[in-house]
Amino acid sequence: MNFPFPKPKIPDSIYVQNKVCGVEIPHPALQRGWLHCRQLRAKWDSAKIASTIGSGCWLSHYGTDTSAENDPGKVRLMVWVGFWPSGGFVEFYQGCNNPNDEHPLGTVAVYAGSPAAAQALLDELYRDYRVTNETNVPEHRIGFLHESYGDIEVRRVPISPSQVIARQDCLLYYGNGFPDWLDQWIDKMAARRYGLSLLSGAPGTGKTSLIRSMAHWLAKTHQFYVMSASRFTQLEAGEIVTFWAEENRTSRLRKVLILEDAESVLMRRDSDNRERVALLLNLTDGMTGDALGLQVVCTLNGEVSELDPALLRPGRLVAHHEFGPLSAVEAERLARHLDLGTKVLNRPMTLAEIMNPPDAAVASVRQEVNRRRAMGFMSELSRKSQ
Repeated sequence: MNFPFPKPKIPDSIYVQNKVCGVEIPHPALQRGWLHCRQLRAKWDSAKIASTIGSGCWLSHYGTDTSAENDPGKVRLMVWVGFWPSGGFVEFYQGCNNPNDEHPLGTVAVYAGSPAAAQALLDELYRDYRVTNETNVPEHRIGFLHESYGDIEVRRVPISPSQVIARQDCLLYYGNGFPDWLDQWIDKMAARRYGLSLLSGAPGTGKTSLIRSMAHWLAKTHQFYVMSASRFTQLEAGEIVTFWAEENRTSRLRKVLILEDAESVLMRRDSDNRERVALLLNLTDGMTGDALGLQVVCTLNGEVSELDPALLRPGRLVAHHEFGPLSAVEAERLARHLDLGTKVLNRPMTLAEIMNPPDAAVASVRQEVNRRRAMGFMSELSRKSQ
């Protein structure tokens, strides 16, 4: 076939790859006959690798740092390729990763003139250039999910330490017996890849405060996401699978999805919610749950007896706790702990009632506490958007 235009000449400086049996060899390695490759995905110290390659760098690429929401001009290392000082050619690729990981997974490929040389170079990198002791924890965040043009998008909102209940203070905030239940729940979440947990109780009893605090406590092992149940009911199964598969690819943190006010998703199946209940069943104990490894935590204000029985069966239900008001003695104890005054509280009270006392003098003393204890994640997201 004759073409009307001459075939363009490819400049020698263009990055060309040659493929043999499906294996691509980068041009600089191919020119030198370094056809032996080793490749490994791990948590690499990208800055140390780049520093060692130094002036031998052949290609570099920096992309937007998605963890720096307040600094849109900040970039992070994505690709660094070059010649290793002791011999060989090294490719480091990090790509787009979950910004909650301080040291996300990356891929290193090495090329050398013999199998032994390639293995020795990979062994050197594995021994001296991996991140083995993460001492710093990135800023704790909760991911707020929403649907946009058929895709699920996430906005990661920082968790201020002032919004977190200290774990040793859970007895004060939630009453006698709660710390033991909490420890058991966290142990179960660590032991199981997927499942369903239910937090029920009247508004203002501390469900959201507990989840926010857990996202802070478990930041090294779990990533928390929040979505309103009404938004969840509008999603297709394919959208959910695609989103969580990508999140799992870019981060090894365990995933926890919070569905707020989830009565509409959890109630007994009928013509209106049959598909949504079936989707939740698959996410928490079906083949989909096994593949995605997703923990689902639902908050609700209604009675558990009204829920679909299939959601409550042993094996699927990881934990359930009914939140209620603190007794008069417990409420008084918490009020004293928070310096809300010495006024005696002679009746059971919810956390919201304790944090927002009707006495104007007491309220003025703890105005800052009242501000940061707003109920519900959606109200929190609205505040941060203002």
